[in-house]
Amino acid sequence: MPAQAKAIAASAEHAPVASYKAKKQFKYPSEDEPFVRRLGSALLANWSSLPEDVRAKILFDAAQAWDREFNIPALPQKLETYVKRYPGRVG
Repeated sequence: MPAQAKAIAASAEHAPVASYKAKKQFKYPSEDEPFVRRLGSALLANWSSLPEDVRAKILFDAAQAWDREFNIPALPQKLETYVKRYPGRVG
């Protein structure tokens, strides 16, 4: 991961929660979940073509995003590991 992306990811871990909560969150009803999954799949399929700063912002936003599941320990690190897990799928 380039230094700039590491710096952004590190700052995401220490960002005050209140500063993010002030932003509008995207919430969706359960029947829209297939669309959210498909958009996520499309994003991952194009991951390698995204600029590094955009990737870092997406990882930051994903770690802060609303979800039906919550309290996932070490979520920022797990998201970063996830996008790197299957390079064939995201290249």
